[in-house]
Amino acid sequence: MHKSDSNTPNFDHTQALLKCLRTSPLLVDHLPEAVCFDRGKFSNGAELTDLKLNDAQKLGHLYEDALEQVLIHSPEINLLEKGIQIFNDNRITLGELDYLLTDLSTGEFIHLELAVKFYLISYKEEIATYPGPDPRDNWLNKLQRLQQHQLKLTQTAAAEKLLLESYGISKIIPQQLIYGKVFDHYRATHQPCPPAMNPSCQRGTWKYLSEWQRDSKDEEITIIPKPLWPLECDEILLSNLPPVSREEFIIGASERCTMIWDATTNNTQFIAPDTWGKSE
Repeated sequence: MHKSDSNTPNFDHTQALLKCLRTSPLLVDHLPEAVCFDRGKFSNGAELTDLKLNDAQKLGHLYEDALEQVLIHSPEINLLEKGIQIFNDNRITLGELDYLLTDLSTGEFIHLELAVKFYLISYKEEIATYPGPDPRDNWLNKLQRLQQHQLKLTQTAAAEKLLLESYGISKIIPQQLIYGKVFDHYRATHQPCPPAMNPSCQRGTWKYLSEWQRDSKDEEITIIPKPLWPLECDEILLSNLPPVSREEFIIGASERCTMIWDATTNNTQFIAPDTWGKSE
């Protein structure tokens, strides 16, 4: 982030994160194993303290911290615990419960899972695949883990014992909030909705770096910092992002997937290294 000039409204990233959590289209719809958490239970106050953006911090951890503050200040929710480790009798970790909540209006206990994910739709022999910026992270694998493990963790004997002994909970409801975006290749002729995703989720396009170099003559590029990837970009956000030179951009984009603002499509775009996904 850079210091804006006197004519540019300052971008408040803390409030932008808050708005994202409350109103951004969710990446994933209701699942048979867990419906989406009711975001109407979030409070309306500006309760987030200043969250420092750190490119080295894992994106999921930043949003976990932000959601924790939102839940703490909700008049309809009691946050009992965050990040509960579940161990079996041999002290082997089975997994983690992101949040343990009480719905104060119903008295129900809720296990809430949070994720922030991004996927670039690619094709192998005309079959759609859904790798992430790190191609080892594939949506179908993530979905399977969610449905078969993470959202069923409270059904394990170890979790049932812990919840009963530590919190007096004998019945709990799993729910989920999954944010993020899907990116279609810029030459794609159709835009499939990946399994279980929200048809109204945020979408952008992606290109290989060599495709971008061939098509774009821009000498200055607006990079979206990783902590801001989930946000819906607006004029204030974009005006507060310092452009980088074409040369600097190409160096970085040759090493990792980089999200930029594409003025041609008026949307976000991922630029992937030419080696991305080639060895998977």
